Amino acid sequence: MTIDYDPISSLEAVGYLEREASFLYLVAVHSGYFLRRQYSQFVQCDRGAMPTRFLEKASRLHHLRVIECGQGRHIYHLASKPVYEAVGRPDSQNRRIKGDNYIKSRLMVLDIVLAHLSANILEDEASKVDFFTTQCGVRSELLPRSYAGVPSFVFFDEGQVTATRFERYLKQYQPLFAALGEFELIFVADNESNSSRAKAAFGRFLPADRMRGVTPMTPLGVDHFLEFLSIRRQSEIQGHGVLASNLQVLREGEGLYTTLEHQALYSAWKLGTASAEKIRQRFLQTSLRATFSTVVLPYSYPTSALQHNQPIHEGERTR
Repeated sequence: MTIDYDPISSLEAVGYLEREASFLYLVAVHSGYFLRRQYSQFVQCDRGAMPTRFLEKASRLHHLRVIECGQGRHIYHLASKPVYEAVGRPDSQNRRIKGDNYIKSRLMVLDIVLAHLSANILEDEASKVDFFTTQCGVRSELLPRSYAGVPSFVFFDEGQVTATRFERYLKQYQPLFAALGEFELIFVADNESNSSRAKAAFGRFLPADRMRGVTPMTPLGVDHFLEFLSIRRQSEIQGHGVLASNLQVLREGEGLYTTLEHQALYSAWKLGTASAEKIRQRFLQTSLRATFSTVVLPYSYPTSALQHNQPIHEGERTR
């Protein structure tokens, strides 16, 4: 999104310091909700009066709702429409009251954003659509309707006891993944058990063997077959033994790659009529190149709201 003014300056104009305004911008754009420790992390101040002064100021300006969660824990909801107008998002859904699971996922999003402040994060649906259609050349009809380098996707787990929601996500995004050809997917959770379920679900969605080109013709993967071709050719040219590090591959290949098709591929590879890439595509069952990883956030998130305090007075403006 492009706006014709500096949203940080707009927030500073009502009394926020630059660091406070910058943090509120991140909250407004990415989450709508935050915790005290997240502001402390952003300003690199674990203790002291700085976070207290910021929260008191934001409450005094009627920009926050305070959600009491028990045991002295609070979630702060940036709910003031004028603040969202100041950052160019007057219709943002982040200012709406949401359920516990949604709030938890938004807090997790903010933790990831704070941990990757230098990353180029696509902030809204318009910027995502522009990136994939303009820069990646993906047809707009392949983009999910719910909403340089290898594109990275982040899935935030809300704490479900099954992987059903993640499996639906993979199915929904499969056309986009296929159009991109290469992508990175990061599963973010707050416990190891959900990460294990996600790894299993992704393995079913895109089995590692498919990406390695494991077939009856190439039982150890297509890369092993190509390595064998290279070592075999090298041994024939040199007319003597191979390095000890290559001997195992050569012996494995001599026992595995014995069909007429294997011999024909070797002859074509020697003559240059079948490149390594052509052989690779012959056996790969998918052209997708995917990197999947999980991140377990070392935080606990308050999710059981007792009550919402401090209603917002929408008449007060921020610019």
